[in-house]
Amino acid sequence: MNIKTFSLAVICGLTTTAYAQSLPIDHDASLRFGVNATYNATAYHAKDPIFVMPQAFYDNNRWYIEGAEAGFYPYKDNKHHVRIGLTYDGQSFDPNHANAIELKQLNKRQWSALAHASYLYITPYGGLKTKVATDVLDRHDGQTVTLSHLSRFNKDAWTVYPEFGATWHSKDYNQYYYGILDAEALKTNHTAYKADSGWSPFVTATVNYQVTPKVSAFVNQRIEWLSNAQKNSPMTDNKIDSKTRLGLNYHF
Repeated sequence: MNIKTFSLAVICGLTTTAYAQSLPIDHDASLRFGVNATYNATAYHAKDPIFVMPQAFYDNNRWYIEGAEAGFYPYKDNKHHVRIGLTYDGQSFDPNHANAIELKQLNKRQWSALAHASYLYITPYGGLKTKVATDVLDRHDGQTVTLSHLSRFNKDAWTVYPEFGATWHSKDYNQYYYGILDAEALKTNHTAYKADSGWSPFVTATVNYQVTPKVSAFVNQRIEWLSNAQKNSPMTDNKIDSKTRLGLNYHF
């Protein structure tokens, strides 16, 4: 059984979990909808892009939307959260934005959507989370595994969500986003580069401020340290990928 088949088996297997012991449906769950602007200080040898995207948040203990992720809970209680869904993976490379002339001859690397299964165990000291995901758009046919610790702190109108952990990217994932094919090498001054799998540590924090009962503002900062397979690629000129996101949400 290959990695992708195993990942899909995990995701499908978790969907068989019964609803019987889950938390009751929250019929008062509210929808938050908004927009965010993201500045990506990319590790690629390229210009740092700015993206503006819509976002939504919703959770009624059965179905959820969380920014770029959406799905359902096969099981959820006060300590155990099992999720199945789809995640937007915004990783991409546009050769037109490359700073090095030879990199402008490379093929474009596109964003993808990942089917995922995750498990969150809530302790008195925060949540421990495992998330397995696999490509469903046939961009790269790669997989990721993320292990992390999450916390939440509240004071008046402020809420802070810190998280730290590491993500394993499979060989197929890294080869698509950081590798250089033989055909591409013929068009550039670089030799072909075959990327292996590897772990990338990260830290992220979201600070949310409730401006009014209906409007909230937030800032999110994520810093990820590239694995050796990624940072040794001729496509990168930095070992850190940083994303800064600002946004507003309206509570319906």
